[in-house]
Order: sequence, then structure tokens, then C-alpha cells
Amino acid sequence: MRTIILNKEKNIGKVLLVVEGLKTEFYLIHKLFTQIFDYQYESLNRMLKYKKSNSKEGIESSVFVINTEESAISFIDDSNDFLNNMFETLIEEYSFPVDRAAIFYIFDRDVDSNKDSELIANLIQTLSNSRENEGFTRQGMLLISYPCIESFVASGFIENTHELEFKTGAELKRFLNEQKVLQNKIEEDSLVRAVDEMERALELLGISDYDLDHFSVANLQIFNLQEGYFSIKGRYKLLSLLCIMLLDLGLIQIIEAE
Repeated sequence: MRTIILNKEKNIGKVLLVVEGLKTEFYLIHKLFTQIFDYQYESLNRMLKYKKSNSKEGIESSVFVINTEESAISFIDDSNDFLNNMFETLIEEYSFPVDRAAIFYIFDRDVDSNKDSELIANLIQTLSNSRENEGFTRQGMLLISYPCIESFVASGFIENTHELEFKTGAELKRFLNEQKVLQNKIEEDSLVRAVDEMERALELLGISDYDLDHFSVANLQIFNLQEGYFSIKGRYKLLSLLCIMLLDLGLIQIIEAE
């Protein structure tokens, strides 16, 4: 039995999320950080459309969400000019301290959009810590959803989510629409359930303990297990690592019963 606690008064500092999609990720992150938690939210998409909500004066904690150039994981490489220019824009035009922020890269493992498994494995090993990474010009933690971010939505409402299997994100989205499992229904209780479902899924994968300061070890193990399963079954078991971000920021605490 585990107890999951939300730390709503936590000072999280500056947090930057880099996402591939234009709609779902922005909506989910906005809902999490402004409605379940209470932080200032800013976003700048790949069309350079800026949005600010839940504005706070004199704050130390805030969240900024940006896009990669295109909806593919290859565009988070540290040599990508578009992303580097986006970082410069955040610093110069929006006074957001990218170099001091916790950075999370939120991406899908959808075989239709992110096909290069070797590249993904290399990025997982490199992007291991949200605030510092050796051998990479910027900090950041890569968090993948199998097959897509909607796995997080499913885990908030469906028990034993990890037993569900889908090949692509499009298939999962259709299933959730049919089941009327909608992202706008996510509340505090469904977030707690999503955390519990993630922990149960990791235990089933044989990962009962992981180090958030060096998450690449567990992250790569998860990736290899999911890839191995896909090579046999042609489907991914549902799993979103989005809640790892909330654990890393200290917004969620898990207490295991002795």
C-alpha cells in the first residue's frame, strides 16, 4: 500500500518543458500546473504564438512550455538551430533563465512519428537529469509516453492501464474517445491514480526503484523492455512517464507502507 501526497506549496523554481505536439501537451501541462497546482504558466509554440496565464507577481516558481521545430524527437538535438533560437528568445524577450531552469523533454514513442530507436536510446542516456547533464550542452530529462501522451490521460481513469496495448497514438486516441475518457476531466484524484498506475506499471516491468538524479538507467531499461515487447507483439503496453517530472520537481511524494 502506498500513499501519494501532492505538495502544492512547493517552490519548484523555473521549469521549462519542450514538447512536440501543438495541442494535447500544452493543454495537459496548463491544466496540471494552473488548476491542480497553482503556478504561473507561459507558452511559446513553433508558430511563435505566446500565451501567459495564472500570472503571479514577484514569483520564484513558474512553468514555460515550448515546441520543437517539428513533431519529431530528432529535433531536440543540441545542435538544432530552431531550438537554440527558441532558448535565446526565452532569455532575451521573456526574461526566462533557461540556463537555471529544470528542463523536461516530453515525447511520444509512436512508431509513425519517432522511428529511430537508436537515436531515442542515445538521447535517453544523455538527457538523464533535469538540471545538469555531462557531455551535453544543456540540461534536461527525456520522458517518453508509450505510445503517446494520452497514456497519461488513460492512467488517470482506467485501472491496470499497463495491461492495455496499442500500436500507435491514433489507435489509443480513438479508444479513449469511445470510452469517453477525456483530458478535461483530469482532477486531483485522477492525477493521484495516474501516479499509482505508473508505479504499478514500473513494478511489473521489474523496476521497483529508480534514481531521479540519474534517471537514464531506469529510463533506458523501460525503453528496451517496451521495444522488445513491440518487436514481438507489434504493440506497446500503455505507460506514460509524465508523472516522473512531478516527482522530480517534488510536487508529488510517494510514501510506501512498511
